[in-house]
Formats: sequence, structure tokens, C-alpha cells
Amino acid sequence: MRGKTMIAAAMLLAAGAGTARAQQRVSETRSTSATGSVEVHVADGQVRVVGWDRNEVQVTGTLVSPADRLELESEDGAVVVRVGRNFANGTRHSESGADLEIRVPARNNVEVQVVSANASVTGVNGTTEVNAVSGSVTVSGGHARDVTAVSRSGEVQVTADAERVEATSISGSVRVDGTVRDRVEATSVSGEVYVGATAGGVEAGAVSGNVTVRSMRGHAELHSVSGDIQVTGAQLSGSAQTVSGTVTLSGDLDTDGNLELTSHSGDVVLQLAPNASAEVQVGTFSGEIEADYPGARVTRVSRREARVQLGGGAMHIEVHTFSGNVKLSAR
Repeated sequence: MRGKTMIAAAMLLAAGAGTARAQQRVSETRSTSATGSVEVHVADGQVRVVGWDRNEVQVTGTLVSPADRLELESEDGAVVVRVGRNFANGTRHSESGADLEIRVPARNNVEVQVVSANASVTGVNGTTEVNAVSGSVTVSGGHARDVTAVSRSGEVQVTADAERVEATSISGSVRVDGTVRDRVEATSVSGEVYVGATAGGVEAGAVSGNVTVRSMRGHAELHSVSGDIQVTGAQLSGSAQTVSGTVTLSGDLDTDGNLELTSHSGDVVLQLAPNASAEVQVGTFSGEIEADYPGARVTRVSRREARVQLGGGAMHIEVHTFSGNVKLSAR
């Protein structure tokens, strides 16, 4: 019995030694310009891209297999970091595993392409694009002009000071925070969408997830099929549409714009500032209409339609629901 135990222990030690030998430590550096670009192509594992103040691209970390190869070279004016697998017959495959930290000049443009790896980019001021198939995508820090973050089945999170942000996932949640001076586009099919960034305009949508927009200032285009829509902000205009969810809007209005809120079977709730100036056209087939707003002048057009005048009626608002209730109140 003792002999069998010693053999088993020896086999475990040998397996551990084999794993240790299989992994490769890598550390390579290449000089580049302060305003150049970097491309990263990795199939599996973890990829972290970090901006720094040197005009160098530095790659450190671990490759999983002895067949994996790290390539760091210049192609068409860009520094390209690639992990591939080389075989004796010269055939190349992209399937590989890596845990890499890649430091790049902070002003560089960065493009990261991964398959089943988690990817993050931190402190990059150039245009940033990250695409993953099944891994999570995170972009934070920096003052990028444009940020594009996409994952097919992973979570996407962007926290940055940027001009424009596009964040997309199919089955994962999407979250955008920070300051976006121009526009945020955030979409998911089956995940939640949250936009907490201070933004001049937002286009956000989900099929089965909720859509929440906070602290925006400007035009919003929001849509969902079975999820709720909540938007809070200032100088609001645009549209919010859902089939079976509830639409809730709270904030100040843009008197130069229009607003359209629609839900088929959900409620529509407007919580407006006390000094709002708008004309609200309300239509519901089987729901109730309630206008609990100080000074509101309600005119019943029919049992299913009403006109609500707030102040001078500077903004035009349309509210439509089939079986949901409509409620108008002061914040």
C-alpha cells in the first residue's frame, strides 16, 4: 500500500513539473512613436493593455503551451502583438493561451482582437477598439476620442472620458460610465444596459434586458422589447419604446425638442420638474390616465385620449400605451 502511495505522489509531482515546463515566461520590448498604433491578436486567456509615458511597447506574461509563440513586430506602421501556434510542418493556428500585460504609449491608438479571452484597456488616450467573442471587455481611464467595446457573450464595461463610446454585447450586460461629450451607443440582446455617463446623446437598447440611463443631457433614443426603460437627466428629448416593459422618465425637458414615449402593455410614468412647459398628448386603449401635476390643465378628447397642458406648452410630448396606465407627476 505504501508503495502505491509513493507512486501516486511521484506521478502528481511529475504532472506538476510538466505543467510548469509547459508554460513560457515572455518579456519583449519594441520602440515606437508616441502617436502610433498597436494591434493585439490573442485567442485564449487574459490580455491587459496599459498606457504609459514611454515610447515603447512592452509585453510581459505567460504563454500556456510550448508550441505557442509570441510575435512582436511592425506591420504597416503599427506595432503588432500576436500569439500563434507553430508546428513542425509550418502550419499556423490561432488557437493558443496567454496571460499578457502589454504596455503601450498612452497616446497610441489601440486595437485588441481576442476570441475566448478577457480583455482590458486602461489609461489609453488614443482611439480604442476591443473585440471579444466569449470574454469580458473592460475599458477604463484615459481620454480617448473614440471607444468601441464589443463582446458576443461576455460583459462589456466602459468607464472613460471620451468623445464617443460604442458598447455592445449579445448575451452579456453593458455598462458605460464617465464623461462622453458627443454620443453613447449601448446595446445588448439578453443583458442589462446601463448608461451612467454624463452624455450629450444616448442610443441604447435591449431585447430582454432593462435599459437604464442616468445623468444624461440631451437627445435619447431608447428601446426594449420585454425590459423596463428608465431615463433621468436634463434638457431631455427623443424617444423611449418598449413592448411589455414600463417606461419611466424623470428630469428637465428640452423645450426645443420633442419627446415620444411608447409601451404596449406596460405603464408610462413622467416625473417632470415643477416648472415644465409642455403639451402632452396621451393615448391609452384600456389603461388609466392620471395627471397629478401642479397647475396641469387636462382636456379629455375621448375616453382613450387626453391633452395635458403644462405651463406655456413649449415642448410637444406624445405618450402611447395599449393596456398600460399613464401617470404624470412632479419630481
